[in-house]
Amino acid sequence: MLKERYLERYADVLIWGLKTARRERFRKGEFSLGAALIAIVKRSGRGLGVLVAGAGLLLILLIVTGATATVSAADPSLPAFGRGAVEIRVYTDYFCEPCRTEEQEVMSVISELVEKNRIRVILIDTPLYPETVLYAGYFLAAVNAKREFGQAVAARAALFEAAGLQIRGKGELETFLKKKGVEIRPFDTAPVFAIFSKYIKEDRINSTPTLVISDPGGKQILGNKEQIHKALSDLRK
Repeated sequence: MLKERYLERYADVLIWGLKTARRERFRKGEFSLGAALIAIVKRSGRGLGVLVAGAGLLLILLIVTGATATVSAADPSLPAFGRGAVEIRVYTDYFCEPCRTEEQEVMSVISELVEKNRIRVILIDTPLYPETVLYAGYFLAAVNAKREFGQAVAARAALFEAAGLQIRGKGELETFLKKKGVEIRPFDTAPVFAIFSKYIKEDRINSTPTLVISDPGGKQILGNKEQIHKALSDLRK
């Protein structure tokens, strides 16, 4: 759950992300500024709003100092699939036990809906642990290698399995994905993470797994297992 007791841990995720999400070296003052501002997040204790602001800060720093791409929901690097009128945003964390438990069944139904072009789905990694930032980068690299929904599902399955095995190192994770036949093609992920941050704030995400279903009639935010399965079942009719 993205609640106050995770603020301390998530602020550490932000600092870790600042150190690892860029290929080039930070110029003098860039990281110290980010670390100082994130330290404010750690001391603030104001819950999810501050947490999201901290995440936005991280992403802004990454974009301003390391990326030139324009942030857009239509970005080709975004893990979005399908052309339906209904949009589903899936918020999960690879180290979240309920996410891992429900992944196969949920993705099975979503795959059917994508294939029939009843929905457009966006897969949004929502990190609670430092390792999840690393995992999210590899998921995006896998989607970048092959822009097919089947590739995205296979990559997610492999990453959930790796998290269950407590794989935490970059080399070990790359080896695991290679054994699973998941091809990767690294790229600058900062613009995609910026879009993720926008959606997390817009949808007021405070737990995983969460599904947001948006259509011309409105928006549903679903975190309960029964609600999620019922909503997906209704979309199949």
